[in-house]
Amino acid sequence: MTKSSIRLCILTILVSVAVSAAAQSNQTPSQKRDTPEEMQALLAETAKNYREANSLRIEREMEGISQADLSLSWVKSFSKVTLASGNRYRREDKSAETWEIHQSDGTTEWKWYPWRKQYVEQPLDKSSESLSSNPAEGGWVEWLKEIDKKLAGGKLQPSEIIEIWGRQVNCMVIVGPPSPRGFPDPSMKQQTTYWIDLDRKLVAKEQFAMRSTVPEHKVDYVYTTTYNIVELNPSLSESLFKFFPPEGAERIADFERGPVALVGKPAPPLKLKTLDGKDFDLVSLLGKPVIIDFWATWCMPCRKSMPQVAKLYEEFKAMGLNLVSVSLDEDPADAARFVMQRKYSWTMVADPSSSSSRDWGESAIPRVVLIGKDGKVWFDVQGFDDEEEPKLRSALHKMDPSFPGVYSNEK
Repeated sequence: MTKSSIRLCILTILVSVAVSAAAQSNQTPSQKRDTPEEMQALLAETAKNYREANSLRIEREMEGISQADLSLSWVKSFSKVTLASGNRYRREDKSAETWEIHQSDGTTEWKWYPWRKQYVEQPLDKSSESLSSNPAEGGWVEWLKEIDKKLAGGKLQPSEIIEIWGRQVNCMVIVGPPSPRGFPDPSMKQQTTYWIDLDRKLVAKEQFAMRSTVPEHKVDYVYTTTYNIVELNPSLSESLFKFFPPEGAERIADFERGPVALVGKPAPPLKLKTLDGKDFDLVSLLGKPVIIDFWATWCMPCRKSMPQVAKLYEEFKAMGLNLVSVSLDEDPADAARFVMQRKYSWTMVADPSSSSSRDWGESAIPRVVLIGKDGKVWFDVQGFDDEEEPKLRSALHKMDPSFPGVYSNEK
């Protein structure tokens, strides 16, 4: 071998080594494999960051997309928490169904429902039991403080770089441990994945996925939570924790739980789409007596009570009685098929996201409500059967004596 050949061989080897070293040094996060020890160390530091923060500000958004053989749905919600020492906090949760704000300046506590334009103001309960259930620290915030324990049995995936609000975030990726209770349907597989910011030691994103393993039954559900803003130990203005009632807001003693007590009050708004896609507004029936029937195809008591409601409607529709059935089925097509098979012909509207509960309150179904010509509620009951039908007839008679009473002496 000549000297020039030897020099060329040595040069080739050196170049090869240099290229290999450069490739290793420039290895992308998606190619890098972390170790279980590194995972647990990162989780411990992440949990510690949340636990030891004297103040914090977190804003996250949740988006769910569900696709199946016969349905397609999309939902989005937001949650914001600002927390400081001295029992000062502000938490806001907003979705299609609700919008709630809880605030405390350390002395006074407020609950504010913007859509209802109502709020509750009361002295902060400083008992240890009450403070331990602080709405800003409980729930998912408390979960973040325990993430090292919650994900201890997780499995590492290749690291990734993800984008959050225009920022490139270098993340360790962990698949969470399976639920100890499992899932009742063996054909459905579920998995929750977490992205942990390697630089800031904070949770950047989490995603729950549930998919069918049976080709004939297509189900693909993905619910993603993105932590758009995470600030630990920020300087926070005192005004963040003070509630200033906007004009027109009503202060009340407390918010009712479950269904809103409606009898004697004006009927809440109800704007939905009919099962055939047309706009419906309850205001259009003002001046007429109306029965509202909340139901769903999966509710057996609803299926049983609907013929009774239908019979009452057929008996009195010539006297001006209107009937509106509100389907709470997630897929309006299910309600449409049910109605078509039974040839029901009154107004049918769809409320797949249960948005009506915002104004009418959450309740069991069937729920039957009678609204008078004056727009006020005369009758409201959860569960409708042979015992409730006479009461509804009696309410009809009291509302308008032209409707026959249940008893001959009823006036």
